[in-house]
Amino acid sequence: MNAVSDVSSTSNLCRALLLGVFAMLCACGGTVSQTGSPEVPLPNGPVAVPPATGPTELLGVYSASAGTQELLSIATPADGWFAVYFEKPTANPAILSGPITRGVNGAAAIDNLRAFQFAKSPVPVSGSASITDATLSAYRLAASGVTSASNAALIFTSTALGVGTYNLAKAASLGDVQGSPSWQGVWYDGSSSNQSVLQISANGQISNLLSLNSCDLTSLTLQPLAGANMFKVTLHIPIKSVGGICARTKDQINGVNLNGVAVIYKSPLAGSTSRLDLIVVDSTGSGISFRGDR
Repeated sequence: MNAVSDVSSTSNLCRALLLGVFAMLCACGGTVSQTGSPEVPLPNGPVAVPPATGPTELLGVYSASAGTQELLSIATPADGWFAVYFEKPTANPAILSGPITRGVNGAAAIDNLRAFQFAKSPVPVSGSASITDATLSAYRLAASGVTSASNAALIFTSTALGVGTYNLAKAASLGDVQGSPSWQGVWYDGSSSNQSVLQISANGQISNLLSLNSCDLTSLTLQPLAGANMFKVTLHIPIKSVGGICARTKDQINGVNLNGVAVIYKSPLAGSTSRLDLIVVDSTGSGISFRGDR
């Protein structure tokens, strides 16, 4: 038993000495060779490590502004992208939407970007967009085939709302959107706007009668989304309406369904604590939005 122990100890000591010699050669920028094999040079100094690759991160609420222009965009956990683009404070915003195709290293694309800009066209315009440098903090978007109402290129860098304004990791709750006080804001549908009060019931449904350009908005429901501090929004506009004919339901025997997203964040208005932005679009990209504070 002692002989076996001595042999084992000697073997371990030799192995340790060899590892020590190898480590010294690495530190000194030397070489390692084996009998009958060419020498392999070892690098001198630190080795440059290429950046890690991984799926692009794009999620949350982002904002870009310049002068009277403001773009608020929302990237959802299901890779939906929705935005409202205000070019003038008193004008109806353009509503942009489309599915995100993620790449790696901050790259992504919106191959079917829809822009609803009623001042330019009563029907949505289709284009595309490339996204670069995307993180949870910011991203850069360049649109193709779609321009602003003044025909300027849509190229912008958006920054995520700060955690003090919007907490992406917080679980959305109906308690944040329902109850009193009501949301005081404006509905936009491209061709018109309507200052209104929005009340949400305990089950996430609208609890007051609303009509926008003769289209009834009473079948509106908000439900918390899993994976982000957002709400899934569904809206059904029936054929029959109060006070006129709803242009959106023309030739639509079952009415119109719109889907989208809503977020709540810190209001920039004095005297208000919270702001609600809500965006919904139909299958063509034609949309309705609401911005309110309380």
